[in-house]
Amino acid sequence: MNAETRARCLRTAYRRLVIALLPLLIVGWLVSRGQIFAAGLLFCTVLTLMMTGTLVPRCALFGPMIKRLPHGSGHALLTIDDGPHPEHTPAILDILDRHQMKAIFFLIGERAARHPELVREIVARGHEIANHTQTHPAARFWALRPVALWREIAGCQKTLTAICPDHPPRFFRPPAGHHNVFSFVVSQALGLKMLMWSARGFDGVIQDVKFITERIRARLKPGSIVLIHEATPVAVEVAEQVAAMLHHARLASPALPDFSGGAAFD
Repeated sequence: MNAETRARCLRTAYRRLVIALLPLLIVGWLVSRGQIFAAGLLFCTVLTLMMTGTLVPRCALFGPMIKRLPHGSGHALLTIDDGPHPEHTPAILDILDRHQMKAIFFLIGERAARHPELVREIVARGHEIANHTQTHPAARFWALRPVALWREIAGCQKTLTAICPDHPPRFFRPPAGHHNVFSFVVSQALGLKMLMWSARGFDGVIQDVKFITERIRARLKPGSIVLIHEATPVAVEVAEQVAAMLHHARLASPALPDFSGGAAFD
């Protein structure tokens, strides 16, 4: 994360911005030529692509991402967002221990800085920590400029690496699953792979535990990447039920999966 890496990353990001603006220049040129229909059609096409690439979590329009485990995996992977939480994290760690399963915790940098002992405890229990931005700017992440985006992703990477120097994050997940035209450029410059999910219950916005667990169950299969959150009022109950679900389905992963191959990328 030295200055040279940052400068190179920002140059690449701004080149991508120039490329992204080219269609708008063409739209302006078409309007100046009186070709309003063609201009409108091009504008709507570009707008649709941008919104899809930004707001659809599993859309890989802007760059590669992991959405499932490698082919042939007999387990599912549990991932837990938005921690650490002073009350919920210890309880969730105990739940995972009881079910003999490992998970990846996507942590928010500023929360990790307030509770570094919980970050170290996650690692000590055999789980993995991952990058979920420094401040979790969910509502505006998609619109962040390259410099602000670098501060969010690189800032979290720096925070977590300072707490656990021997276990720097390998994965990044954007807040709320919203992408940014530049997020892939920044994450790749930092050596991070984008890790999304294939099964979730919307527990970040819904507090109905039955709905959450049944929605996950309907999408659960070998190779699934499951998403839950640890900062909600029902986080511990959801974690208990989802962990039990994975255990009873014989999908609980006793070890973290190997992502060294390219088969997991879409």
